[in-house]
Amino acid sequence: MLDVVAGLVPGPSAGRVARAAVREAVGRGARVRFVQVLEPGTDEKERDAGGELTFAAALKALRESSRVPVSFEIAVGEAGPVLVQRSRGAGLLVVGSDDPHEMSALAVYCLEHASCDVLTARPSTPRPVTS
Repeated sequence: MLDVVAGLVPGPSAGRVARAAVREAVGRGARVRFVQVLEPGTDEKERDAGGELTFAAALKALRESSRVPVSFEIAVGEAGPVLVQRSRGAGLLVVGSDDPHEMSALAVYCLEHASCDVLTARPSTPRPVTS
């Protein structure tokens, strides 16, 4: 089976990306490769803080599904090109977007350049309140 690559960038979408990647890996009988992407010039303190948040999201997602083989990677560079490169040979790349109505620039870049399928994990649209 081809890997599912979860593109983890610091921010609110990390949890959605991790959960979606784990669900997809379970359904495909595949391994999840969590790839955390750091901006160039990130200092050690920022790297550690970002790592805690993104890998905590990955571990939380893994608690929901047992026995999913995983690997964790850290890469430095611009998120789009790094994730496209790291997803070569994968079955799916999962990236996030924080807007429920529009894809992020990262998602658009990955859709245009990745050699595998790309899944965008976006927040759900709030439902109107009715009385």
